[in-house]
Amino acid sequence: MLNIDVNRALDVHKNQIRTKREILFKELDVQFMRALEVGNSTLAAEIGLKKQALRDITNIDISNITTLDDIKSLWDIEILGETPYK
Repeated sequence: MLNIDVNRALDVHKNQIRTKREILFKELDVQFMRALEVGNSTLAAEIGLKKQALRDITNIDISNITTLDDIKSLWDIEILGETPYK
């Protein structure tokens, strides 16, 4: 059986999230500015919520994490898109 350092694996996972998040932030920033330009405050607020979800996604409770599969399951495809884990 393979032993993993859960904290190290979680750090790698968070770095994967941060890499993807950087791309998504850039896209959302453009969308946000366009919404502001046309005065669409509802859309701007929705984009703001998506950006906050991206900020919060690395706040991970590791108390129930014991395996690499547990960590992989933390990838939220609704927020981050396709998982990098194959």
